Amino acid sequence: MRFAHFVHVALLVVFSACSGQNPANADASAQVGGTTGAGGVGGTANSSAGNASVGGRPSTGGTTSSTTTPAGVILYGIPYVNVNMWLGPVDYAESQWHNACGLEDGTKYPTAIQNLYGNYIIGLDGGNIPNVESHCDNCAQLTANGKTIIAHIVTYGVENGVDAIDLSPEARSALGLSDSNWTGTWQFCSCPTNGTPIYYEFDSRQWNPQNFWYMRIWTRNQHLPVTLLETKIGSAAWVAASQQSDGAWQAPSADFSSGFQVRVTAVDNQELVDTISAPAGLNPANPVPGHANFQ
Repeated sequence: MRFAHFVHVALLVVFSACSGQNPANADASAQVGGTTGAGGVGGTANSSAGNASVGGRPSTGGTTSSTTTPAGVILYGIPYVNVNMWLGPVDYAESQWHNACGLEDGTKYPTAIQNLYGNYIIGLDGGNIPNVESHCDNCAQLTANGKTIIAHIVTYGVENGVDAIDLSPEARSALGLSDSNWTGTWQFCSCPTNGTPIYYEFDSRQWNPQNFWYMRIWTRNQHLPVTLLETKIGSAAWVAASQQSDGAWQAPSADFSSGFQVRVTAVDNQELVDTISAPAGLNPANPVPGHANFQ
């Protein structure tokens, strides 16, 4: 067995590990760990119908689509069948590998997000999954040995085996995998957020002294994949941010010191709009909860 060599070795590290999860049963209900959180900031939510398409490569060409399982989990793209599922290990402490979906300054995954995600976390094959960074903080449904769980994606790297994934010890144990039994099936899916809101994490590396012309934002705890993030200052127009290799959305340079709005669009065209007050106290260790989540 080989451990993943994550490409973003210089990125950050993550807080202490959170509560463990119970193994999933072999039924239609995928298990996921984590505790609930609340709070929010002002904003509005709108939704419109759209064709969901995210992740994966179609097996016979064409586009990917979404389906909903009996348990209410929305599946995206195609299943990756009989692939390697290694013990990374993937963990919040980054005991061996850096979590590529985190910051580059040594800041680990915030405790609040750890508690929401639980210990079922994984890393993707960054050599074969297209636009792998776009899957940061999304979810995948994993099945092996008649057991199914849902895990959050927190990292990626060069894997041993096409479309392979790296698992946390808890995820590996829940699926009954071992050094002699390490293959299974996985597919991108919606995340179970249990009524908790989306969170925004802000990069403050270049805010010393306070440099509010530099704005990078991670979305955490989204129910559906985010395909677009925009910012708006005052009465100005919405401006699209670009997604970076660590999953963060970087906004064009502007003066964000007096506060701003964030608008995120999901893969099915739902939108969430949240207001961020003057960011003097923004800290990546304390992500800001939005007012809602995608449905």
